[in-house]
Formats: sequence, structure tokens, C-alpha cells
Amino acid sequence: MSEEKLVEYRKKLDEDEGLQGKRKLLVGLSILMLVINFTGATFKEANTFIFKIEFTNQSGLSYFLLLAVVFLLIRYYTYAHHYHDELYKLWSSRMLKDRKIFHYHYEAERVDGLLANAVNVWGGDEPGIQASKYHVSGIFKRGLLYPTEHHHEDGVDEYEELISLTNFTSDWRREDYLKLLTYEFKYQCAAFFKYRENLDLVGPYFLGVAALILTIWKLGLLSSLL
Repeated sequence: MSEEKLVEYRKKLDEDEGLQGKRKLLVGLSILMLVINFTGATFKEANTFIFKIEFTNQSGLSYFLLLAVVFLLIRYYTYAHHYHDELYKLWSSRMLKDRKIFHYHYEAERVDGLLANAVNVWGGDEPGIQASKYHVSGIFKRGLLYPTEHHHEDGVDEYEELISLTNFTSDWRREDYLKLLTYEFKYQCAAFFKYRENLDLVGPYFLGVAALILTIWKLGLLSSLL
């Protein structure tokens, strides 16, 4: 992924007022819940423009805040989910630019690197292999998607062909797959710590989930369920 597309992605993320509004609400309420649970702080009263509200049922307030954070997590996800897809494309494209993992040799028309052991097509027959994309499905299913076409009497059908990376052969072994997962973990960690858009997008989830877990534990809901 080019630097221009990264800048464009950040600009879209920063200028999405709906996303930023839900993010601020979720972060603010999550921090408030964490402060209450860590310090034992209580609400005495709240001033409005018309009258003053006094909170007498602190347990009920905790339940209310818990439900509010759950609602805001859902709302935030509805605004953020398509940015997750773009974020995935950013780090996975960086990974496939690593010559140790995937490199298309134009003169020989073949794939070099770790994934060469899994690619059983020749670039001369399938030129789209040079534009391969990393595909994640489920927890451990991985694959390579590349554009191809099928010619028939009615014309041409364009589609994406999948090379499964969990179908092991004498060339592509489990050891190679585990090595690939190691590279994947490395690039995901690098994306999280080196590129600020990852924390901007994912950080509110961490705060929200942490606030929920701590509140559930404080209210004793987990023990009552078990």
C-alpha cells in the first residue's frame, strides 16, 4: 500500500464526524467507569439546567453505565467496521511486499520467497498472480487471492482464484505455514505500534471491554452466572 493511500486513509478516518463522535462518547464513558471501579468513586448529584439530580442507587447506576457502554460499543462498530477492512489491507499489503515472503520475478514469471512453495501456478499462464492479496478466513485459515479470467463462447468471466495455505504438500509444509503466521504476527504488531491509525481505531474497543469486564467483576455478575 502506497504512502499516498495511507495518508488518504488517515484523512478519511479523521474527517468522519460520525465515527469520531461515537469514539469520544465510548472513550469518555469507558474511562469514567474505569475510574469509578478503580477508585471507588460515587456519584452524589448532577446539576442540569432545570433541576438537580441526586443518585441514591449506586448499583443501579453501575448497571446503567454498563448497558450504555455495550450500546456505544455496538454503535461504534457500525461506524468503524469498514475501516477495519481497509486497515487489514494496509498491513497485509506491507507483508506481501516483503521479498522474504512474496516476490514476483518478472523475467522468470514466477513467485519467489516463502510463499513460492505454496504457489503451484506459473505467471505466464496466470499473470494475475503478481497482484496476489493475503486472505484471512476464520482463526487459522489463510490463503492467496489473485485475479484471473475464464474464456468461453459467451465472453470472459473475471473472478478471483484462491490458493489455500492450509492445504499442505511436500513443498508447502506445516513448518512453512507456522513461519508465515510468525511473519503475520510481526507485521500486525508493527502496524499497531508504528502506525497511529491502528490505536485510533482499535483503542476504544480495549477501553470499552476493560470497563465492561471490571464492572461485571465488581457487580459480582460473573460469579452469579457460574
